[in-house]
Amino acid sequence: MKIITESEMDFGKFDEADLFYIENSKIYKNLGSGIKTVEFVLKYDENSIVFLEAKKSCPNTANRHESVEKAQKFEEYYSSITEKFVASFQIYLAAILNKYQDISEIGDKLQSVDSMKDIQLKFILVIKNVEDITWLAGPLAELKARLLQLRKIWGVEVAVLNEELAREYSLTC
Repeated sequence: MKIITESEMDFGKFDEADLFYIENSKIYKNLGSGIKTVEFVLKYDENSIVFLEAKKSCPNTANRHESVEKAQKFEEYYSSITEKFVASFQIYLAAILNKYQDISEIGDKLQSVDSMKDIQLKFILVIKNVEDITWLAGPLAELKARLLQLRKIWGVEVAVLNEELAREYSLTC
């Protein structure tokens, strides 16, 4: 069983057969600089695969236009997260399609998928320091808009959770 600590949160305990700790993998490191990934990929249940990104905080959608600096930080934050989801998804697909020599770091239950039509892909952002869950609607709307193509093509679900909700879904311990 594995626990992954990211952004001051403990994720897990996960069976290693269900896990691809992509951020620490040789596959990712061998790709070199210029590629960002999420923390990990998890076979969450029989029919779903989660790509999880963890952050301590998040810029407020409501005041993104208050200054040039806030607008720039907002754009950098969401561009980075979108890039991480997309690259991680592509690395995972490349791995299970035998693009890489060694995929032993990918949990057995993630290494092959019989039929993608039966798998629900979920991109989840967990933000530690959010007390009011209604506030999560802003970041969710932003990510849904930025990930529209993948949502349409692959049927990807997008979710934004705080630490408490992540615990309810057995993502944090």
